[in-house]
Amino acid sequence: MLNGFKSPGRIALIGSESDIGKSIISQLPTTNSPEVILVGRSGEYALDVTEKSAREKMVEKLFATGDLDLVIIAVGVLGTDQAMSAADNLVAAMEVNYVGTVHILKLISDRMTSQAHGTILVISSFAQNRPRDDNFGYGSTKAGLDFYARGLAAQLKGSGVRIRILRPGFVKSKMTIGMANPPMTISTDECGRYGAVAIKSRKLVTWAPSQLKYVALIFKVLPLPVFRKITQR
Repeated sequence: MLNGFKSPGRIALIGSESDIGKSIISQLPTTNSPEVILVGRSGEYALDVTEKSAREKMVEKLFATGDLDLVIIAVGVLGTDQAMSAADNLVAAMEVNYVGTVHILKLISDRMTSQAHGTILVISSFAQNRPRDDNFGYGSTKAGLDFYARGLAAQLKGSGVRIRILRPGFVKSKMTIGMANPPMTISTDECGRYGAVAIKSRKLVTWAPSQLKYVALIFKVLPLPVFRKITQR
């Protein structure tokens, strides 16, 4: 439960391998030592995000021993596995980034509604802003997640449950090793700071870095030929 200073007592990180997720937790301002539950591919809370029954059992287990005050959902794949075909990569991204993540988000929000409090931070992406030639498959999955999270946030108003969305740009992490760093690239530590701020913010969406908000607005109104020329790398 939340302590007297509104610090989370129980935290779950869905995606324990996520550099961003771990960085956020390490930078949360706490006045106590919260219980942090790590949900990943192995360990006590092992999860195959692509299996419906596994997602249901995991959420049941998370709430079995008490309320959850904060859940960070930080699962995702880029869909660029060289050992897989383009079609299989797309399906994998859809199953993890959209189907699995949205289902987990719904299950957790239902349980938090029952306990009448809680915050869920959803890791979205700048890639959801507009289709780009080199990553529109991945971007489409993040766009779907982002759209659902915003709708759910509106539906949950007055329930005591808060949805917050973090939209990072390019982050230097294990997930992006070997990729060129575009302008406004940030480190996982920097992204973690934005995530920690997002959790406490009154705003639904936080961009990382904050200037990306204005880049996104510009990108949305650029003519397609100009947009494609600017974003081709």
